Amino acid sequence: MQPRTLRPGDTIGILAPSWGGPAAFPHRVERGLNALHVLGCRTRVAPHAFGDAGYVSATPEERVADLHGLFADPDVKTIMAAIGGDHACHLLPLIDWELIRRNPKVFIGFSDITVLNLAIYSQTGLGTFNGPALMTDLAEFPQPYPYTMELMQRVLCRPEPAGVIEPAFEWTEEFLDWSARLDLTRPRVMQPSPGWRSLKAGRAAGPLVGGCLESLQHLRGTPYWPNLEGAILFIETSEERPSPAWVDAVLQDYENMGIFTGLQGLLVGRPMGYDDEQKEQLRTILLERTARYRFPIISDMDFGHTAPQMTLPIGCRAQMDTQEDMPLFSIVEAAVQ
Repeated sequence: MQPRTLRPGDTIGILAPSWGGPAAFPHRVERGLNALHVLGCRTRVAPHAFGDAGYVSATPEERVADLHGLFADPDVKTIMAAIGGDHACHLLPLIDWELIRRNPKVFIGFSDITVLNLAIYSQTGLGTFNGPALMTDLAEFPQPYPYTMELMQRVLCRPEPAGVIEPAFEWTEEFLDWSARLDLTRPRVMQPSPGWRSLKAGRAAGPLVGGCLESLQHLRGTPYWPNLEGAILFIETSEERPSPAWVDAVLQDYENMGIFTGLQGLLVGRPMGYDDEQKEQLRTILLERTARYRFPIISDMDFGHTAPQMTLPIGCRAQMDTQEDMPLFSIVEAAVQ
């Protein structure tokens, strides 16, 4: 099930289904909303998005009411998360899946929003989007990165395949303290990108499914875990910097669960906060844990918690080719209609 395209003049609904980031850093919300207005979109902030209930924005009932309200509102055409967190899982038992089926629309975010992206996809068949969030990517100073915005628009605004996705020329993981508003004083320092890495040779095609590895843990053993048979799985780690050893254990869990048996390919986002030694260790772990399987692997890709980032349409068919030194990745199916 595909949502309709995002068009100029559309209203984008904003919600905070996990952490109460908007209340803590309203200047980031203001910048993100302005970026959407520059695109020609209207915005509507959900009633509890600026709530502050400790480590979450509001009660589970209030947060799910925001989610339901934005899906039910005919004027809202797209829903974007303000930011992630760690407690979107609170909402899962309360969500009216039939309401979402009746009102399909673009739903986009990353990090802890992985929980909602994949639960909506698994329970309704609606394709969701692992991509920019309001307070992170859209609030960059002095403006969002062109790579992020161009790929978001290419995926969300055109009812045709996004085609070949190129690596970003530069990237950053620098953090400028939001509390001290250092993020308003200068752009983050960028560094040249060496490009993506072909870790295992091969060609693959299948629907894209995945997200933040830590957030995927919330779905294991639940009815909301997505079907990965025949899929291209994409994974990345958060700013919490889980160790390569932790990733190793999770990947072994995946093998024990039988997940690798049905995969067609694996995409791995650039890890945030890893030094060169840890990055190389992670690549070694990826090869060791998947040694029994023939699917291709591309690592160090531009999605997740470093910037800029691409938009990955969950459930949408993609292709990957790692036969040569320069890996190729294409989205070969329209994500919107």
